[in-house]
Amino acid sequence: MNCHLCNQEAVGRCFTCGQLFCADHGTVDCTRCETAIAEGDLRPDRISAQPLGVGGVRPGWWRPQIAEDYEPPSCYECKGLAKAVCRNCGKIYCHEHAGSAELCAACSRSSWIGLWTLIGILVLLGGFMLAGILTNGFWHP
Repeated sequence: MNCHLCNQEAVGRCFTCGQLFCADHGTVDCTRCETAIAEGDLRPDRISAQPLGVGGVRPGWWRPQIAEDYEPPSCYECKGLAKAVCRNCGKIYCHEHAGSAELCAACSRSSWIGLWTLIGILVLLGGFMLAGILTNGFWHP
């Protein structure tokens, strides 16, 4: 791979035009793009009052881009990478903190507490009814 200006060995790729350059013809951009004038090139994007590679010019698509304010979803409990959303409370959770039925672990525990409370109330009511039957004489063994 050679420099597009002098055919020496290339050391980088210009952020503006994407051409390869050697150590003598650029650092971040090639010397044509740094000076904003390309000899023999009649395109209007090569002539400007300011150097093309300076001040707000978006780097070329071939360069790695820094994501703008992107933060991957993280688990509410461990802050690890999360892939699911609780259908009850809306928290994002990872596989380790998943409960049953598309719920996070906290909502899953909460749903079990409600179920066991209901079972306890039914057992108490059944006990009171049985005690009432035994003491009032409705049931004789």
